[in-house]
Parts: sequence; C-alpha cells; structure tokens
Amino acid sequence: MKLTLFSFLLIFPASISAQQTSLSILTQKASELGIDESHITRLQERAKANGISGDQLAEILEPAVTLAEGDLPFDMILEKTSEGLAKKVPSHVLLNVLQGLQEATQQSVNIVDPWMQKSGVQNMLERTESEESVQQFRNNLLKSTGRALNQGLTEQSVTDFMNELNNDEILSKINANEIVTSLTILPDLPTSSDNPELSGKLIIQSIKGGFKSADLQKLPSAMQMAQSRGQLPVGNIVNGIFQQLEIGAPATNILQGLFDGKIGGPPAGVPGRPGNPIDGSGNG
Repeated sequence: MKLTLFSFLLIFPASISAQQTSLSILTQKASELGIDESHITRLQERAKANGISGDQLAEILEPAVTLAEGDLPFDMILEKTSEGLAKKVPSHVLLNVLQGLQEATQQSVNIVDPWMQKSGVQNMLERTESEESVQQFRNNLLKSTGRALNQGLTEQSVTDFMNELNNDEILSKINANEIVTSLTILPDLPTSSDNPELSGKLIIQSIKGGFKSADLQKLPSAMQMAQSRGQLPVGNIVNGIFQQLEIGAPATNILQGLFDGKIGGPPAGVPGRPGNPIDGSGNG
C-alpha cells in the first residue's frame, strides 16, 4: 500500500515535522557560520540520549549561533552546552545559563571595542602582535569580559579596570596574553564581589611588580589558600601583598607566602597569634 502525503502527515504529526525543520535550519546555519558539524552532531546525540526534544535543542543551540552571526566568540557557549548536557542539566536551566552568557558577551563589545581603539593599546598591539593575533586577542577579551559580567561585575567596574590598564607604564610591561589573563582573574579574586576596584588595583600593582601571566593565574587560588590556611581576613591579605610588592619581593615569593598562609599578618584580636596578646585584650 502506498503512503500518500496526507497519510504520511497523519502518521508523523506536524509538531514533530516542525521540530525537525527548526533544528535542521539552525544546524545548517551553524555549519555555514563555521561551527564544527561534528561538534553539533555530538550535541544532538547527547541531547537525544537525555530526552531533549528537537525544539529544546534548537533553543539551546541558538545562543551560539546568534554570537557566530555577530562575529563574536561562541566556543565558550558550546563548551558550556556540552558540559550541561553531560551533567544532564535540565534544558530550561541550561538555556538560562547560555542566554545569560550570550547577553554578557554581546554587552562586552561596548567595553572591548572602544578600549582597543585607544592609542596606547594600538601602539602596544602594533609592537607585539600580528594582524591575525589581534583578532584572536579581541575574541579572548570579549570572552573574558563576558565572563566577568556574567559573574556579577558591572559594566562600569570592568570599564574602569580596562582604563587602568590603558597606561604607558602598564602597556610597556605586558603583552596581549597578560592583559587577557588580568581580565580573566578579575572576577575570581576574593575581593571582587564586594570591592572590584580593590581587585583591579591589586592586579595593576602586581603587574607593575613583575607578575607575568602564569603568576597572575595563580593569584586567586593563592589568596583563597591564605584565607583558608592562615585564617586571614582578605583585607589583611591584600595589605600584605601590597607591602611585599612595595619592597620588590619576586612574584614567586609572594605566591608561595600566600599558599603557606603567611602573607597578611595575623587576624586582628586572635589571642596567642604572633603580634597579638595572649588574652586578646590589646594591652600587651
């Protein structure tokens, strides 16, 4: 018995056909925009295994496609998608995360592009970077800025920090990779949630003191270790780092001191700690 088009549609409801069409259009567009087809296929297979419908997957993929359409970095969206599907995160939760990251990345253009046009930055790039790497530098900045905004930092606080980096003394000491690292660690410092300005100042002073990219990458975890191991308030830790930088201590020494919980001095008023009275009275 031959299946007519009418009987075919009775067997396969229009909703399923629409899902397939919506998803197929989006995956085709993704491929045209340079998103790796094998990556999309793996996401489709994982979504199917998780019971995610074609419509839901199309929504999940849309933030990456939207960024690609705007010539904005989308790889972190795909990474987060893959991670979410692997962990079987509910589709509506994953979609909220991806849309938030998409919006933050789009917002980061307002910070990054004007900053890159500043004369000091342009001079640094002409001196140290190839034309191809400048485009990669922009993408990396957009990703780091988007991540910072997505983690709760305001556009103003990130802009202020970027403007602090636009300084001849700073730009003469660092390269594009170290600028990206500086921005990447900004939301991770334990001072950033309450005082992002202090975090920015700490990063700037660390760069002036000779911190390179690898040193900067260790700074958030080193400060967290100082808090944990040394039971030190974050304010003491920051003051201790500033003091060490002021006397010209090498980055490796400062970081090791933080990991050992020894930079920042004892917490105020803890009886028996070095520098504090045994009874905690402050009377010696």
